[in-house]
Amino acid sequence: MNKKEMKEYRIWKAMKARCYAPSNKNMGYYQKDNITVCDEWVHNFDRFLNDMGKIPDNNYSIDRIDYTKGYYKENCRWIPFNEQSKNRRNVKLYTLNGKTQTLKEWAKELNINYDMLRGRVVRKNIPFEDAIKQDLYNRQVIINNISKTVKEWCTYFNLNAGNVYSRINRGWDKKDAILKPFYKK
Repeated sequence: MNKKEMKEYRIWKAMKARCYAPSNKNMGYYQKDNITVCDEWVHNFDRFLNDMGKIPDNNYSIDRIDYTKGYYKENCRWIPFNEQSKNRRNVKLYTLNGKTQTLKEWAKELNINYDMLRGRVVRKNIPFEDAIKQDLYNRQVIINNISKTVKEWCTYFNLNAGNVYSRINRGWDKKDAILKPFYKK
């Protein structure tokens, strides 16, 4: 196979372009942050291929282990695209119970809508541990092991929601505000 047809060759060329091409000077962080390709690789594709080995499959990409450093044997590896996305300067990681993941991974694992979670954490600046709560705003009221919002309970019990919310605003417990009978004057 002609080396120009090899995926590794295209990756090697792209790696060098990110670091040195004049057209990339104002487009990325590579040149601004002085990210370079080591002397052994910059003009020698065979040395690059020998050090890195063949790419495992088409779902892999070259990754700098420490994104603040350049391209050289000890700082590069082949990793799947979805793993590489974690190793970027602007990716924030969140830890819960000793496990660290991206917001998107947590949303998937916790079965929470990603856009909602991102909105809570990024736009509303709600701490991650609070943002993952299903009932973040404590809207659910549990009666007889059934969870509903105050409004849903009002509909269920045919109560005037305004009266119930008035009780809650005066400091009543939500459950009591729903279940205590209303007396007519």
